[in-house]
Amino acid sequence: MLKDLRRLLQGETKTKETKEEFDWEEKNRELIALIRTRKVDEAVKLGQELLDYVDRKYKKDSREKATTYNNMGMAFLLAKEYALARECFEQALEMRKRIFGENHNEVAVILLNLSQLYRVQAQEIMVLNRVETTE
Repeated sequence: MLKDLRRLLQGETKTKETKEEFDWEEKNRELIALIRTRKVDEAVKLGQELLDYVDRKYKKDSREKATTYNNMGMAFLLAKEYALARECFEQALEMRKRIFGENHNEVAVILLNLSQLYRVQAQEIMVLNRVETTE
């Protein structure tokens, strides 16, 4: 699955860095805004640029890398690319566990995002099968 994500990213993002330094925090805020406003295509494109950047610039377990994978998972969730969303969330979860430990709020956030992914998938299956959901 991660190979598919890497292949997708390598095929669709050939980021050209300008002379100015890539501002991860600014781009991350832009990505969050795109996700909140449900601008799916733009969010996926920017998220892929961010993933490419953090994979090149940050060590294996960094806060920035884990956050980017989490946010990219949300973008893929909105795009209904559930397998890619799950892979991103799982990568973020493993990184945050190594950085913060098992029982940290940063880990809980990823677990909640995974549960949201599974809830959306379950609801779609139930709709396909015409089953009423109760909340």
